[in-house]
Amino acid sequence: SFNTRQRTESMEDYFRNIQEQLEAKEAVRETISLAVKKLQPINRAVESSLEKVQTSVGDAKAQESVIQKVRDHLSELQKVWKELDDAIGTKVSTEQYRRMWASTMSSFAMAIVFIHWIEKRELLCRDKVEEAMYVGEKYSSRIQLDFEDYLSGVCAVPKELARLCLNSASHGRYELLEDISKFVTELYAGFRLLNLKNDKLRRKFDGIKYAVQKIEEVIYDVKVRSLMDKKDGSSMKKSTL
Repeated sequence: SFNTRQRTESMEDYFRNIQEQLEAKEAVRETISLAVKKLQPINRAVESSLEKVQTSVGDAKAQESVIQKVRDHLSELQKVWKELDDAIGTKVSTEQYRRMWASTMSSFAMAIVFIHWIEKRELLCRDKVEEAMYVGEKYSSRIQLDFEDYLSGVCAVPKELARLCLNSASHGRYELLEDISKFVTELYAGFRLLNLKNDKLRRKFDGIKYAVQKIEEVIYDVKVRSLMDKKDGSSMKKSTL
């Protein structure tokens, strides 16, 4: 009948409309994915520079140069975030796509917090990390550094500091060990105040405990060697980082 045919056509139109919306959404996701891929070479460049931070222990000029390179690489992010903002548009929330770049963002956060600690011996707050990443309100960007992504990045810093602790001890830069130990221990105590609901973040928090143990082992070994050196009539040579 006419009414039956009309209902069938109405149903078909309804599902055609759904298909159009699905295709439009997938097109947006593809555009976002292309922009997110541009974060990867920047991330690799930052990670490569961080390795040089580890190997330049004791050479202040070399370390300053490496840290500046990290910042230069991070400055390339501004263009990529702009592409992401444009790809997402203003009709939808950035939150529904955040997972596509969350992991990479955490890596950038770790790098920023790490190099700031080397320079200032303090934890950089989320807002300042966000600025250093060229996102957020200051840069009129709808992309923001989520607190969980920030904390995830911070959780990775103790592992890098544990490596720095070992490298410093190997190069006889003993004065840095206590600074690292104090900061990581305080950071661990701070995280214990948080009621973490995110399983992934909770597992990363557990990594801080292992970093604390590793740092304590390095300091203990240095102290034992120091006692042995004193018995042999020698003393440890100290120098600045």
